[in-house]
Amino acid sequence: MRAEPDHWKNEPFGETVSIPFQRSFDNAEFNKLSEGLIPESMEDKWFIYLDGDQLCFFRSWTGQPVYRVTLEKMEGGYLVAEAEIDGVVNEAEDAKYEARLLGFLISNLLLGQDEPFPRASGLEEPTPGVFQHHVAGTGYAELTTPTRPWWLFWK
Repeated sequence: MRAEPDHWKNEPFGETVSIPFQRSFDNAEFNKLSEGLIPESMEDKWFIYLDGDQLCFFRSWTGQPVYRVTLEKMEGGYLVAEAEIDGVVNEAEDAKYEARLLGFLISNLLLGQDEPFPRASGLEEPTPGVFQHHVAGTGYAELTTPTRPWWLFWK
């Protein structure tokens, strides 16, 4: 079933900030994106749907808006025209991390690929994978990447 805005709790987007996410999708990938994602269990951390030309990402438990990706039709598929995060991103490196995380979510949750999770550098977790499960509800291999401290993750 294709995800629609009224299939799950979601709050409106507030102030957004652009993040440096660039990608193109062929028509087959776009068809997968357009299906979105409706949570089925507590481990499913995201509700995602396509609204017109915007792919919208929300935390499933709270309905909090997180990412919005505007797609532009091009020959043979679609191109990301703009990617935004709801809220404030404090540093350029934080925006880069958010773009990496968005790419992971799209690749793995929507397109069924097997990309490594962008693990935040400096993150000391007692058991590997705990942060990934908290963020994405997944257990993929991890790749350490620079970011802000974990306690500022959703701010």
